Amino acid sequence: MKPRLVLVGLGHGQLEILEHLDALNENYEVSYIGGREAIYTGAFPQVIAGEMESATIQLRHDVIPIAERLIGLDPDARIVETEHGQVGYDLLVLATGAKSRGLGTGLKPMTSYVLDDIINCDAVTIVGGGKAGVELAFACIRQKQRVTLYARDILPELPRHVGRQMARRLVRSGVMLILTSFQPGTQTEGLVLDATGVVPDDFWSEAGLADDGAFIDTEDDLRHPVYREIYITGDMAARLNGGVDAVRSGRHVARQLLGTPRQFKSRTSLNILLTTPGRALLTFGKLTWHGRLPFWFKRHIDRRYVKRFE
Repeated sequence: MKPRLVLVGLGHGQLEILEHLDALNENYEVSYIGGREAIYTGAFPQVIAGEMESATIQLRHDVIPIAERLIGLDPDARIVETEHGQVGYDLLVLATGAKSRGLGTGLKPMTSYVLDDIINCDAVTIVGGGKAGVELAFACIRQKQRVTLYARDILPELPRHVGRQMARRLVRSGVMLILTSFQPGTQTEGLVLDATGVVPDDFWSEAGLADDGAFIDTEDDLRHPVYREIYITGDMAARLNGGVDAVRSGRHVARQLLGTPRQFKSRTSLNILLTTPGRALLTFGKLTWHGRLPFWFKRHIDRRYVKRFE
């Protein structure tokens, strides 16, 4: 009898694993728990800005979910709880992602409903001056009458002069930049969007996968250090930095499952964020490049990724 492999969630890493479904079916009884579509987080600001028609990626048509939601997990008994009851597993891949902090409408997990709300509103208030908040502000100001960005610093992870340049471009684009922390209860205009980063989901600590308020630790092979039959991908894993790492984690787990393992090594990832029309900011560690070529490079990467899974 084949061991039962259960895949939970349609994170970007899971899509990479599902691409190998035919090979996996030869060795495992594969079951999938999750939705039929997801929003590619690298491209949804382009949809808001009118640069792309869609950032929706689809589950393979030959995959039928046995349930849509993970409700609970008992790793000692090797059982996941869903809205349709319990499912046992021999191997489990978790790709359900982390969640936004809760300061208004969260960007994680991004859904088609949230994306539609952003597109259809006239004004937004964005909280957070990191890459996600800055790109979202640049994207929204193209279509919105009013965009407000609350941030103590702009792009604090990059050299200071880059943050100052982007702050000036935001203001020149029409964004109202308020350089202070957002306080809950502050009177705001329009939809409040939480771009302050992600936090752990409660079920991780409840299931004993992580300490309270912590992301999930893994070994170099992305398996849980205690529950070795559980693989952790994407935003859930403490050693991963989201973005490109999330995609790479799926490829790594697929190799593990197919018997061609390699050690996963985190590396500095290329990041490109949309700015003013026709331009984007490319970052690689502390190196930055703002201009037209990064914009076209981003368009190529994101369109190819969406087309691959549409």
